[in-house]
Amino acid sequence: MTTIILTRDEAPNIVRAVRSAGWSRQIVVVDSGSTDDTVELARTAGATVWHEPWRGFAGQRQWAMRHAGIAHDWVYFLDADEWVSTDLAAEIAARLGSDDCVAYAHRRRLVFEGRWIAHCGWYTNSWQARLLDRRTASFDDAVTYGERPSVIGKVERLSADLIDEDRKGLAAWLHKHVGYAELKAERQSAHPATRRRLARTWAAVRRPGGSTRPVSRIVASELVFPLLPGKPVMLFIYMYLVRSGWRDGRNGLLFCLYHAWYELTIDALMRSERRRGDSPVTDQLQPVRS
Repeated sequence: MTTIILTRDEAPNIVRAVRSAGWSRQIVVVDSGSTDDTVELARTAGATVWHEPWRGFAGQRQWAMRHAGIAHDWVYFLDADEWVSTDLAAEIAARLGSDDCVAYAHRRRLVFEGRWIAHCGWYTNSWQARLLDRRTASFDDAVTYGERPSVIGKVERLSADLIDEDRKGLAAWLHKHVGYAELKAERQSAHPATRRRLARTWAAVRRPGGSTRPVSRIVASELVFPLLPGKPVMLFIYMYLVRSGWRDGRNGLLFCLYHAWYELTIDALMRSERRRGDSPVTDQLQPVRS
């Protein structure tokens, strides 16, 4: 199995990520122009480093997965600010090749400012297919916002979790989400109509090799949430009160507030673009977290 890690300026995180994937037979870091010590640290930790200009979140994964240097059919995508727990590594080793499937999904334990955010709906809905048979998987490199693969076949779930714990601090986390907000604003501006969202949702649910996201999440994010009035306030109420984000203490409060701010930022960017009459924001964001 090959582990693939995308990077740009991930010196605080990369050694931990590479070492946590030491159980895989090949570790490849795909760097898109780091100006810090990321490349040197990755090589010292035991990874092979390839250089490729940024193609977008999905496009970079598609390029890496199809590279002739990948030695195995099964690939695992790990972000540089994540690390594989010993429980997850052991479960992958035990199950890979023994199940009739083409991909495995697992949840992520997000550590925000030193505390695991266990509530507010984030952990419950954090399922992602990361371990893929690249012969049956693909990423749509035309998608600027989003990085979930399409697979043709069955997806199994792993019980152990991946740990998402960025060491670069709160300022970097906020900066990263401003970039995400730009990309999401562009996407929503390009597909504003309810009819188009409905068609896209139906296609994702029905077509072979469709989205690996749970159907409930597709419907909620594509159809229900965009129609809600006062989305930032509604999101905060949902995360903090309905889904018990308050149980994560001060960290949970800040996390829910920042996600409400994120939605407010998306709306502000869309309004600004409409007023200016300019073209949507282009996908120039570099991979801050992976």
